[in-house]
Amino acid sequence: MAYDNAVSALGKICQFHRDSIDSAQIIPAWLSCLPIKGDLIEAKVVHELLCSMVERSDMELLGPNNQYVPKIVSVFAEILCAGKDLATEQTINRIVNLLRQLQQTLPPATFASTWASLQPQQQLAIQSFLTS
Repeated sequence: MAYDNAVSALGKICQFHRDSIDSAQIIPAWLSCLPIKGDLIEAKVVHELLCSMVERSDMELLGPNNQYVPKIVSVFAEILCAGKDLATEQTINRIVNLLRQLQQTLPPATFASTWASLQPQQQLAIQSFLTS
């Protein structure tokens, strides 16, 4: 739980005090800690924050040439696989909408390689949400 709280605090620093940190280093490090699964209350907060950052096309989060998009999609897949444990219903809906947007806006080769990097159960989870 302490780890999850630290990850949550770091995410909030990225959100609200970006000018005080080396965001190009810190935000990818924060992303690499996701999803969090121990503290379910903090998980919902952190995963909602992740959605907000993706929705505003945060450049440090997406990375140069969208290099962190596969990690983001993988985190989204893990959240969806967990049902309502790691995210609120509203956040789940936001994730599904973001996945649809990524599917439409990413170059097909980028989306295909991102998709191929997912585990089969993650692909199934995403497919079931995208088709419902």
